[in-house]
Amino acid sequence: MVNHSRVEGTNQQRRRYLKAVGGVVGATTITSLAGCTGGSDNGAGNGGTDTPTESTAESGDDNGYSETIDKAFMSPDSLKIDLWKAFLNGMKEAAEDFGLSASAQDHGGQLSKQISQIEGAITSGADMIAATAPSDSGVRSLAETAVDNGVPFFEYWSMGKWLVPSSVGPEFVQYQIPETFHAGAIPAKILFEEMGGSGNVVVILGPKGHIGSYRYEGFKQAAEEYPDINVLAHQYSGGWTRKKGREVMSAFVSNYGDDIDGVYCNNGTLGLGAASILSENDMAIPFTGFDGALSNIEYIRNNGPDSGEPYQVQEQAAPPFWQGGWAVAKAWDWLHGWRPKVPERMLWVRTLTVLNPELDQSKFSDLDTRFATPEKYMSVAYSDGHSPYDWKAMSVHESGDDWDPQHRIVPIRKSEWEQLKWTEDNKPSNLQIPDAYDDEALFNQVDEDYKQRNQNGKNPYL
Repeated sequence: MVNHSRVEGTNQQRRRYLKAVGGVVGATTITSLAGCTGGSDNGAGNGGTDTPTESTAESGDDNGYSETIDKAFMSPDSLKIDLWKAFLNGMKEAAEDFGLSASAQDHGGQLSKQISQIEGAITSGADMIAATAPSDSGVRSLAETAVDNGVPFFEYWSMGKWLVPSSVGPEFVQYQIPETFHAGAIPAKILFEEMGGSGNVVVILGPKGHIGSYRYEGFKQAAEEYPDINVLAHQYSGGWTRKKGREVMSAFVSNYGDDIDGVYCNNGTLGLGAASILSENDMAIPFTGFDGALSNIEYIRNNGPDSGEPYQVQEQAAPPFWQGGWAVAKAWDWLHGWRPKVPERMLWVRTLTVLNPELDQSKFSDLDTRFATPEKYMSVAYSDGHSPYDWKAMSVHESGDDWDPQHRIVPIRKSEWEQLKWTEDNKPSNLQIPDAYDDEALFNQVDEDYKQRNQNGKNPYL
């Protein structure tokens, strides 16, 4: 590994070199990664590829700068949240496989604190940053902090309006978000089917303007397919806590009482708060949830339609354990010369549907989702040992053209930017979008490539 007395110096030398050559490292010609190499979003005719024919390596092993690749750093809002605990665990497990270390600090929703923490991590030798900004407007500042230091950066969930990675720099490697409209529609359809296709629904949403609002668009699309479903009311909660879920559900029960047949919650923690009010009022009706918190998975496992309690029909879960490890694998690739194609720099990650085990999965076979049992999901997302993921198999550098993402990820197309709430009303007047985003053939190629690679049988949820 690394002589830590010289980490900062060698890292700064490497980063100055990265900036000098446009962020490309490696001991050999990068184009030797046949079929796996892309480039920045510069709109070039080859899909944005900007690859030199030669590169210079610092003295060391055959991997060029790998002797200085040492640390992965994660910056979430709170490490008290199950989702981010799982993300960090995945990052640590993958880092160990690559011979690295991983650490994290939560920023508590304070952008200035987050930037300071990231700067400190880079000074201490961090070679990659994975983060979620406390707001969409903060993403550019975070990305620029990493770019200015030549460090690969990965952003999750939040994203600046009309901000494509190339507008910041090549080190802004990837933005990833759980699918929005699609993920919002899946639990709605499961809920409606569990209600027999008819009845009255109330909707509890998170804060306005956040991803929860996007999921509600998916709910509305699903509701159009069920004309006998009646939406009594919807309300933004102003937060993601059980307390907020209780407050909104209490108001709904006061206004509608036993007329409520189902509850759509676009967050699992809100759902558990709502369930506590339903239980207090002897309303054993179905509700939905999102995000894959351990407490929700345990609730699903322990409460079914015959439990006499409110029951959660599913938990629409991002695979946070996988996301943490994926960031490490792709940072490893980036630091060894891989460059993502334009469609690879903004990705939807398909959610998993953790279905209540007492529901008949065959009823939902037409849904475009991957199902998991509560036990299987917990064994992977909250693994207390080594998970079934093969992290090095995700790496182009380690596995060559046989690399496998082990989860379904899909390029975010220009036609889908409205799902990020990028509208003509908030589009900067002088904005120029790289031509590559109009290259449907390129997007189709990458989408199909990722789809086929994910069929290699390494998915741990099966």
